[in-house]
Amino acid sequence: MDSYEWNKVFGWVLATVLAIVGLNIVVGKWMAPHQSGKPGMAVEVAETPDSSGPVVAEVKPDWGTVIPAADAAAGEKVFSRCTTCHDIAKGGPNKVGPAIYGVVGAKHASNPTFTYSGSMKALADKTWGYDELDSFLKNPKGAVPGTKMSFAGLSKQQDRINVIAFLRTHSDSPLAIPAPNPVAPPAPAAPTDGAAEPAGEVQAPPPGAAPAATPGATPAAPPTGAPAAPAPAQPAPAAPGH
Repeated sequence: MDSYEWNKVFGWVLATVLAIVGLNIVVGKWMAPHQSGKPGMAVEVAETPDSSGPVVAEVKPDWGTVIPAADAAAGEKVFSRCTTCHDIAKGGPNKVGPAIYGVVGAKHASNPTFTYSGSMKALADKTWGYDELDSFLKNPKGAVPGTKMSFAGLSKQQDRINVIAFLRTHSDSPLAIPAPNPVAPPAPAAPTDGAAEPAGEVQAPPPGAAPAATPGATPAAPPTGAPAAPAPAQPAPAAPGH
């Protein structure tokens, strides 16, 4: 094969390579993902409640007791699932949700750089207190219908308490902890079986026994119809002297 034929072969190979490279560039640009700038559909995953025991009605936490005893480190671990949407650092950026440094004790919709839902803006004069945060973390859409927050909520009360305790530490002025609820006084003890009988209680006399006389009482009259006792005999008058 002469040089002319070799040049033709090399030319076709080069043309094929260039065509493949060019096609790859065109297809890559055409198929590149487009960022819409809007959050996609969030899949809500509800926590599975523990069904191993009986269902117990949830009691409102005594924040003056539970916050000092809460495990903020455990709350940080639970909050890690929220970092996709929220930044907790001071001066942190907004993400899908607003940056929430200092949220405990702040007003609703207080971040001026984030666009809140209309339902959240309507609560702008309300404070994120302990009860409000607990309700929102338990069921966001139930606490604030129409909120953009797609998280299903934390079903375990202790998880919510720990998260609130963790969030409270990320503030320039942590929200004050209320005083614990007063403890109710114990109920008086019931008398035991061996307790002494009350003084002065009169015991019933045994059958056939005469009733006991009461001091100072007037003797009872004899029954009607009973023979009277005979009167004592009087001495006979003396005979007059002669």
